Amino acid sequence: MEDKNSTRAKILGVLIKDARRHAARSVEQCARAINLTAEQFAAAEQGQLVLSLPQLEVLAIYLGVPMDHFWGSQTLSDGPEPDYRQLLTLRHKIVGGLLKQARLDAGRSREEVAQQIGVDGDTLSAYEMGQKEVPFLHLEELARIFDVSIDYFVDGERGPLGRHEAQQEMDRYFQELPADVRSFVARPVNIGYLQTAMRLSEMDAEKLRNIAAGILEITY
Repeated sequence: MEDKNSTRAKILGVLIKDARRHAARSVEQCARAINLTAEQFAAAEQGQLVLSLPQLEVLAIYLGVPMDHFWGSQTLSDGPEPDYRQLLTLRHKIVGGLLKQARLDAGRSREEVAQQIGVDGDTLSAYEMGQKEVPFLHLEELARIFDVSIDYFVDGERGPLGRHEAQQEMDRYFQELPADVRSFVARPVNIGYLQTAMRLSEMDAEKLRNIAAGILEITY
């Protein structure tokens, strides 16, 4: 392979690997999707094997990335991936703390509540200290006992889940737009029009009337 092609193959490999990681897919999963062995796909990520256009097309669909991702040189990563084990440990402690606070606010003793959900006091204590995972059905039952919503325990406002939920909501709204509107929004050349529309939407009626009058004067 010529030096120029070798360099391009390595760049393409980096972009393929980046897209796979962005989609949280394994080498084995991607290899199966485009009818390769795991070793062959790993070689493609290292720039030692160049994929065909149809393989890149299928890969783009499978990984949920635009096809032109493979033409460029920019990676998709927004930052380091969360440490999921650490996140789990932290969330168990937070849920436990919220559980204890809800029990105290309800004026209930640990032993009384433990009996209601069919566990011993030590188990409920471990729940509240984040030392033991709270089964979801127990958490639902505890939420009913303390008269709080299950959302009370959900990290939906900030952190990884909050960002994930916001992205899911934006994706859902985008898919609900008419096809012609989605096509217009998706074209980079139309960003200026969209930004203008955003600025106009923030103006009061008087300013909008003045702008409209100015346009009419220019037109006539």
